[in-house]
Amino acid sequence: MFEKLRSRATMFVLTGLIVLAGSTVKGDWSETFDGDQLDVATWDFAPLPDVTKTFTHTIITDPNGNKYLSLDETTSEADNGSQFGAGYIEEAFTDVRVGAIVNVTGDASRAHHGLLARLDAIIDPDGSVTGIAPGFFPRSVYVMHINWENGPANLRIDIEKVVNVSNIMQNAEELGLDLYVPGLNHARSYYAELDVLGSDPTYVTGRLYEYVGGPLVAKTETMVDTSGNDPWEEDVGSDAPFLSGDSGIFAQNQNETPPGYHTTFDDVFSTSTPAAVMPSPADGATDAEVDAELSWIEASSATSRQLWFGKAGAMEMVDPAPAGASYTPGNLEMGQTYQWRVDQIGPAGTVDGLVWTFTTAEYLSVEDFGPYADDAALRAAWPHNIGGGFQYVFLATDSAGVKSMQLDVQNQHEPFFTEATRTLDAPQDWSTLGVETVSLTFVGRDDNAEHPLYVTLEDAAGQSLKVEHPFTFACQSRIWRQWDIALEEFSAAGVNLSSIAKVTVGMGSGEPSAQTPDEDRDAIFIGSIRLRPPADGPAVTP
Repeated sequence: MFEKLRSRATMFVLTGLIVLAGSTVKGDWSETFDGDQLDVATWDFAPLPDVTKTFTHTIITDPNGNKYLSLDETTSEADNGSQFGAGYIEEAFTDVRVGAIVNVTGDASRAHHGLLARLDAIIDPDGSVTGIAPGFFPRSVYVMHINWENGPANLRIDIEKVVNVSNIMQNAEELGLDLYVPGLNHARSYYAELDVLGSDPTYVTGRLYEYVGGPLVAKTETMVDTSGNDPWEEDVGSDAPFLSGDSGIFAQNQNETPPGYHTTFDDVFSTSTPAAVMPSPADGATDAEVDAELSWIEASSATSRQLWFGKAGAMEMVDPAPAGASYTPGNLEMGQTYQWRVDQIGPAGTVDGLVWTFTTAEYLSVEDFGPYADDAALRAAWPHNIGGGFQYVFLATDSAGVKSMQLDVQNQHEPFFTEATRTLDAPQDWSTLGVETVSLTFVGRDDNAEHPLYVTLEDAAGQSLKVEHPFTFACQSRIWRQWDIALEEFSAAGVNLSSIAKVTVGMGSGEPSAQTPDEDRDAIFIGSIRLRPPADGPAVTP
């Protein structure tokens, strides 16, 4: 809906009047409009404002004998014609999917089609309750628009949160909640779908398909509505999610010309089992962990679910199905794209989910320093070897917010080397992961003295090997470098790659460095430590 209602009556906030519909689900419903009577006898149809009495709802039969519903207004908004008209059924849903076939061609005017979910509304015959105008008054509702007002070249869909007839959204387009439908050939029918699930938070998603069961044409981002003031939400004191309400359809035109609106709907339904949302890893994610746990948000009415998972183009049904809304597939292949889908099973049957995709990282992360909050947290994980209360390990953050470990050295003093060691939470098996190298990214300073840069791996039995970078001037590099060390070097020296317990990064040779004066400090920054599979191309030059 809705812009603020343009009316000659005074608009005011209905303090204390926002009442959610009852929470009892009376039952799923569907309407084909194919019979002599409506399939569901409890439809309510009404416009706002209902002044000219020129709003109509009519079942029309096309030349092929198919029947559909037409919502019409013939009087212009400027002449007190209704700005929107709705049809809804007083069946209260919590989690809900509302769907309908909409026609955005033929004799349909350039108006808005729409779907309503969790609607709390009244029909105010004389305007005495709302103080605005007689007619249909939505006090709270989630809305999906199919926007045809700018013609077939500019078909849009969006979702909105509406309170007392007013859209309280901001930045909807920036957040992907309002988007143009791809392509230009839109003079046709589509299947529209609005899913709402959850209480706090509530998840709202709009989708447009070629036809029922057909290809997805466009999907909004999922709007997450919480009890706080969300980034997309105006600060109007109506932050709480809507928890329950009715379902329906509406037509809208708030422009003076063309006068009124003409929109058509077919096969409208409402069911209590919407699709799962909010996948993790996120749809389209890259650099996902190879040991990632899959998780999602599903409808409260879901009694079970079926998971499909596999490499892109080769999904298979997971048997047995997960007992809850998460699943751990085990170690995945690095640099591989996977697809997955969650089908919800509820009282109305099975609701097919969307196909989600993610790509695993082309490496395994040993350390990236992102989780550390401050110097103290980093030092607790990476203590250095220098006594006397001196500090040589610092958390560095660049202008883009990327964190790294700064290791300062004063190798002009004993023991003439400085290192920091991470003891892993538990020994790790690096022998079965298909990796070939341990990779270090680093950057130094051009005014550093020369120091050997080294990495030491130690297994759980205490067997270790220190590998030095081939160039002592590597620490003087002013740009980020990647240093790949073959794991075979460590295993050949007796380090058990199946039980790596400690990783050490250091600088120094055990002999006095060229640093002067006594208080001089050099520094190197470590950005990440990763395990990589065999390279497809040439090895990284140290």
